[in-house]
Order: sequence, then structure tokens, then C-alpha cells
Amino acid sequence: MVLRVLGPLLFVLFTTGLLAQDYSDVRFGKLSDSDLAALPPAPDSAASAYVLYDHLDLKFDYLSGQGPVLQEYVHTRVKLLTPASFDRANVTLRYNPSYQDISGIKAVIHLPDGERIKLSGRAIVRERDGDYRTIKFAFPQVTAGAVIEYTYKRRSDNILIPTPYAFQRDVPVRWAEYSALIPDYYRYVSLGTSGEYAIDEVKQSRMRWGPVFAKAPTAHESVSHNDIRWAMRDVAAFERQPYTNNATDYLPRVRLQLQSVNYPGEIVEPIFHNWEETVKELHQRRDFGGAYTNRSNYNQLWKAAEPVIMAEPDYKSRIDAAYTFVCRNLRWNGSTSIFGSESPNKVFTAGEGNSADLNLALLALLKEAGIPARPLLVSLRDGGTPIEVYPILTQFDHLLVYTELDGKPYLLDANGPGRAAGLPRLEALNHRGWVADPYAPRWVDVEVPRARQVVMANINFNAEGEPLVDLQSRLNSYFALQGRYALARTETPLDWPVVQDIAATFPATRVIAELGHEGENDTAGPLSLHVKLRVPASVVADEYIYLQPVILPVLDDELDDVEQRLYPVDFPYPWQLHYVANVQAPEGYAVDELPESIRLVSEDRGMTATYTAVERASGTVSITLQVQLDRTVYPATAYPTLRHMYRRIIEMQEANIVYRRAK
Repeated sequence: MVLRVLGPLLFVLFTTGLLAQDYSDVRFGKLSDSDLAALPPAPDSAASAYVLYDHLDLKFDYLSGQGPVLQEYVHTRVKLLTPASFDRANVTLRYNPSYQDISGIKAVIHLPDGERIKLSGRAIVRERDGDYRTIKFAFPQVTAGAVIEYTYKRRSDNILIPTPYAFQRDVPVRWAEYSALIPDYYRYVSLGTSGEYAIDEVKQSRMRWGPVFAKAPTAHESVSHNDIRWAMRDVAAFERQPYTNNATDYLPRVRLQLQSVNYPGEIVEPIFHNWEETVKELHQRRDFGGAYTNRSNYNQLWKAAEPVIMAEPDYKSRIDAAYTFVCRNLRWNGSTSIFGSESPNKVFTAGEGNSADLNLALLALLKEAGIPARPLLVSLRDGGTPIEVYPILTQFDHLLVYTELDGKPYLLDANGPGRAAGLPRLEALNHRGWVADPYAPRWVDVEVPRARQVVMANINFNAEGEPLVDLQSRLNSYFALQGRYALARTETPLDWPVVQDIAATFPATRVIAELGHEGENDTAGPLSLHVKLRVPASVVADEYIYLQPVILPVLDDELDDVEQRLYPVDFPYPWQLHYVANVQAPEGYAVDELPESIRLVSEDRGMTATYTAVERASGTVSITLQVQLDRTVYPATAYPTLRHMYRRIIEMQEANIVYRRAK
């Protein structure tokens, strides 16, 4: 991510000349014929939707007895071009009612014939979503060529970080604008990424605002403001590529962070302290440190869990027992947070809570069991790369538990009994996290053990030259976790893990015998499967039979479908795939040609691949394909090398053994 730090917005940036049409006076509900007929330019002419106008306007208000609040006004117009865009007509707004509110919603749809339909208040539905609230509304008579338009106001009592704003979207944008009017008392830095602005203005304006200060009684009558206007036009659609994480890091966007407050006649109050001060403040909070360090907040929970945990004989088994107790007795309510909603006692009584509630309860149990453990704060995948230089708590979405086994990190993330200890949810594997240790706060790599999949295939042929496969597989870590989820949804063995991947490559695959699976209920152990298949992986041509012995696609071609990589390649966890096939020659045939044995190693040695093909004295051919990925993030500049590796590996898995009829 290219991070642009502008510094405090207390000076005038350069101003570009305004274009002929700068959309400075767009009025809600007023749509011209040319707007209704607008289409995106090339290369986005085939886009499903077109954002005609999007504007976020930030202003400050001052409420007596409460202080400053943010008022953000949002106005959006989107033209729906194809049926693929019709889901955009179902709008959901989400906010945290503890410090936010959304009001003033207006919505209208402009039909292609010029008719306007305004949504009534009855069409706007408010719902509870865990710790959050949602507002939902759907536009009627949606059709290709219609323009949906809505506006609303978001109020926030927290002025620390205004809502970030992205100029680029997944569809083309004609005009995107961010404006703000910020009293000079509040100094912000911009942590947003750069862009080519059509309008780039920061100027000074004076206006009446704020309270009356004893040392400056006329301050409220004329307060200097930073008057910001940033806009972009004709922004191409964001091109999402496979294995891309933290996509917002690559979008031109505004992300303001309050740096300090300086009221008239008072000293400057810095907002950015340091990580040491931040962790102390966190542990003074009842919904964070107090939840797992103050025994009165969790004594009932401990009373129930103590017999189960302390009956275990060793360190690791007590950790796992505490983890299992929380997973079996507390449900996740679907919300992620770094702060608890209630004390662990109340969460235990209720039987559910947000992600922090569950993991703070786990921290409390580990503390009582004498096991050192700390909160580990992370931002979820695709939510942005963490910023380590500033102690910005709002960048964190989720709280894990950090402890160690044999000097190595052992990460815990309570969320249902189906996931083993040491396997945080995939969304939490965003590579870096902050350990909120009051004695040694620190950033650490969020790493998990390598996931491994081993597949053994014994291949024979029927009279028609079609392969009959006795397949056994053994999965651990995240492969086993995903496999168990797949098994829970299966209706036939063709839906089993591994088998479904084979069937996707060879659609005519059929199950001959279902020999069972083991470890489905042992979440901490491996998952094993055994099945016999008929797989159409051979071609009979005259006196030859061509067999693809690697019937399981070790890799797909998603990293081989673009010429230029725009963003880093990002895998959530390291993995190893090991495939072994023992192939018995078809009756009356002999090996004519074997694939080449080869070993590949990436320049950084983060990825290796080995393919061997050996003919035994018995006439059996042994095929081994092993691919191991130890490095999980590759910069875009490394893509050509990585793509070359992928292409070679795909060639390996598609290589044929050639048999010829014996004479």
C-alpha cells in the first residue's frame, strides 16, 4: 500500500483549475435528460452499473452539554445498466447506535421514461444486527436504464476518525467528491492514498461556530475553518484480481485521523499518544482490561469452568479445555469488536456475545488457570493493512487471544465448537496484529501452522481403458476445517472434500464405493476420507492410452489469467499439498513415455514444487507431486516469477503417462 501522509490540514494545498462541469450544485431528485441517458466511457462500456454522482460532505456541530459531533451528509446516484446490477437497488446502511445515528433518508428511482417514484417512510426498515443497527430499503420497478438516488445524514459523537471515503468503486464513477468544513480547533492528518484529483482544494473560511470560551468570549462568532474539497471524475472500475487482500489500500481514498485539539486559551491536547499509553487506557476500561483482570466481572464464569479446566494435567490441555468450554457455552452473535458488550458473567448468563465477549471470557479463564495470555487486536482481511506508526484503535475489528506453547505463538479465537484451538477464523489472518500487553505492547506477525493435504491414489484401468481409482486423503489444519464444513453440507460422496475438486475437473466422475471418513467430529485432529471412483482421466487413441495421473487439481489457473498484476498476491495461511499416485499399467499395454521429473524453487524460496515419475520393476508407475507455500504475501513485482511457477505446476498436474499396446 502506498500511504500518503499529508500532515495536519492547517495549510492551503495547491488548487487545480476547475473543469467545465464540476457538479458543484447537484440537487436531490433533479435529474436531467442527459444524466438519465449517461453511459460509462471505454474501457468500462460493458459495466453493469455506473455511479453518476457520489458525495460525502463532512461538517461539525457543537451540542451544549455534549460537545462536538460529526454530521456527514451522503448523496449517491447510480445508473443500473444490466440485470446484474439490480441488487444495488437493495440498500443497507449499518451503524453503531452507541455513538452513531442515521436520519433524513430520502430515496427516489428515476425510470428510463422519466417517471420518478419516491420511497415512502414505510419502505424504510430498521433492524438490529448484533451490536449494530441496520437500515434497509429497496427501490421499486427496477429496470435496466433506471437511476437510483438516495441521501441521508450520519451523526457521530466520535470525532476521532470521520468515515473514510473511497473515490473508486467496483463499477465506473463519473463524479466522486469529498468535502469537509473542519473548525480550526481540530487538527487532522490524512492517512488516505493518493489520487489524481479534478479538484484539490483546502482553503480557510471563517464562520460562526462552537461554544463561548471564557478566555476568548467572541471565538464562537468567527472561527477559522479548513474548507476542503477533493473530487475525481471518470474513475475507472476497480479491477479485482484473484488472491487480493485489503483492496481498499489500493483505492484513492480519504481517511482523516484527529491528531490534536487546541481550544482558545488552552494548551494543545494531543490525541496521538503512543502504544504504551494506549494499552494502559485500554486496561482501565471495563469492556476491555477490566473484563478479564477484575475477578468480580467473571467469577461466575470461572466457577462453572474451573472443574473442567483444572482437571486437565498439563499446560496445553488446560488451554484447549478453556477454549472448548467457551466455544460450547457461548454463541457468537455475528458482530466483531475489540470491546466487550457486557461483563463475562453476563455474557455467560445470556449465552452469547460479540467476538470480543467470547475471547475476553477466554482470557479470564486462562488468567485464573495460571496461563499467560493477552488480547491480540487485528483488522480483518480486506479491511486494510494495519497502520503501525500511530495508535489508531479504530483500525482494529476483532480481538484474538495470544498465548504461547513451547515459545511459539498459539492463537485462539473462540467461535463455535467446530473450529479447533490454534485456528483463528480466516478473516482474522491479516498478517499483523497488536498484542495489548500492558507490560510489553508490541506488533507481531499473525501466523498459523502450515495446512497440509495428502492424497494417495491407486489407479487401475477397466477393460475400456478408463481409470478406476482407490482414493485416500488426509487433511489437517484449515484443510480439515474446510473439509468438515463441506461434509456437513454433503448429500452424496461426490460432494465430499477432495472428491468434489476431482469431479469439478472431470465432470463425468462416478463413485464406485463409499468407504467412509474419520475425524469428522474430532476438530483438533486430521480428517481422513476413503472412496473408490471411476474418473475419465484417460483418452484411448488407436494403440495408445493417454492418462493424466494427477486427477486432483493441486492449483487452479486464477493466477495465470492476467498479464499484469496490479496488487500483491495474498494467501491467508501457508500450505502444503502432497499427491501420490501408483498407476498399474492397463492390461496389454506398456509405458511408452513418462512425464519429466522436475523441481522448482522460487527466487525467495518461499514456494517449492517437486514432480517425479518413476517406473517400478513391477510395471507400476509412481507419481509424486508436492507443492509447498511458506511465504503468504508476494508483491505485485514478483508476479511474473510466481506466474511462471504456477504455469509450470499446472503443466505438471496436466502431464500424461503414455501407454502403448504391447506387440
